[in-house]
Amino acid sequence: MRRLGYCRVVLATSLLWVLLDVFLLLYFSECNKCEDSKERSLLPALRAVISRNQEGPGEMGRAVLIPKEEQEKMKELFKINQFNLLASDRIALNRSLPDVRLDGCKSKVYPEELPNTSVVIVFHNEAWSTLLRTIHSVLERSPPRLLAEIVLVDDASEREFLKASLENYVRKLEVPIRILRMEQRSGLIRARLRGAAAAKGQVITFLDAHCECTLGWLEPLLARIKEDRKTVVCPIIDVISDDTFEYMAGSDMTYGGFNWKLNFRWYPVPQREMDRRRGDRTLPVRS
Repeated sequence: MRRLGYCRVVLATSLLWVLLDVFLLLYFSECNKCEDSKERSLLPALRAVISRNQEGPGEMGRAVLIPKEEQEKMKELFKINQFNLLASDRIALNRSLPDVRLDGCKSKVYPEELPNTSVVIVFHNEAWSTLLRTIHSVLERSPPRLLAEIVLVDDASEREFLKASLENYVRKLEVPIRILRMEQRSGLIRARLRGAAAAKGQVITFLDAHCECTLGWLEPLLARIKEDRKTVVCPIIDVISDDTFEYMAGSDMTYGGFNWKLNFRWYPVPQREMDRRRGDRTLPVRS
């Protein structure tokens, strides 16, 4: 009887230690998962801080000047895309830009409930640095809740880096990005229509393949569409120098249009619109 009691005590003690070991194992496993999760959530922020150097070439929209000894190389590279590719390649893909909005625009408050958008970007043999800088500017300066996806439409590019390398790069980004390939060169409008047909967002936003979005670019566009779903909106179009890649604010007193020869021209805002806005330059200009 005494031996049986002894065995029961040993068994109970062993069972207790087994349960304690299981508990500790599960506890520390969950802790590790939490730490991994925290590290993953911090990665985007850390990556942004690490890659942000506001003293680098082109930061805050500053001009990039090529030294005299590299002028010939610059001219040769200029022929590829008709802009200073040497300067572009020296600028970070997520370079910082100044906030060029009017003070009145900075203080505007927009509804929380806005439609989301699919951003459609058509490219043909675009330079790597300008295309990726466009994508990064959309990712970094668009509220995540408003950016449903980015749709890249390749209008039959021939450059190898725009194939598998591009697919591998965008696959790692934090917003869904799809690449649609046109079977043959179809032109900007047909390619945009292809992207529009595939878009899943509530609104479709078309961007060029060599532009950069600044802070607060998206909310006012979507707010106008929320007011009237039949509205087609266009922002103030700023300027990026093809020679130095300096970012320059556009004028809110001009708008784009076409003459009777169907040539694109910039026109001054009509007096009737200036009167209608009563000096409030944050109001939209009617076409």
